[in-house]
Amino acid sequence: MGDLPNEGSKARVARHRVRRSASGLRRVEVTVPAGDAMLIRTAAAAFRQGGEEAHRLREALAPALSTARTGKELVAFLRASPLVGEELDFERDKSAGRPVDFDAWRS
Repeated sequence: MGDLPNEGSKARVARHRVRRSASGLRRVEVTVPAGDAMLIRTAAAAFRQGGEEAHRLREALAPALSTARTGKELVAFLRASPLVGEELDFERDKSAGRPVDFDAWRS
C-alpha cells in the first residue's frame, strides 16, 4: 500500500513520528480507567484538531488540573485564586511542639 518493499514497520513508524513531531504534535501514552478511555480519546482528538473546541477544553481543564511548574505559572495560579483580595495573616507556629517518647515505639 505505497510502502517500499522490504521496508520494516519500525522504519515506517519512526518516519510517521518524525512527521508528527515536525508538525508540533507529541505522542503521549497514558493508562486510564476503562470507563474514561473514550473521554480521553475524544479530548485528544479535539486538541489535535485545534480550533475553538480545543481552546474551550483547555480553558475548562487548565484551572482544575493546574500544577504550577514555574514562578510565572505560580503567580498566574495565585492571581486566579478565589482568595484574591482577602486579608490573610500567615504566622509560623513558633512553639517547641510536643514531646515524643521514642522508647515507646521500640517494642
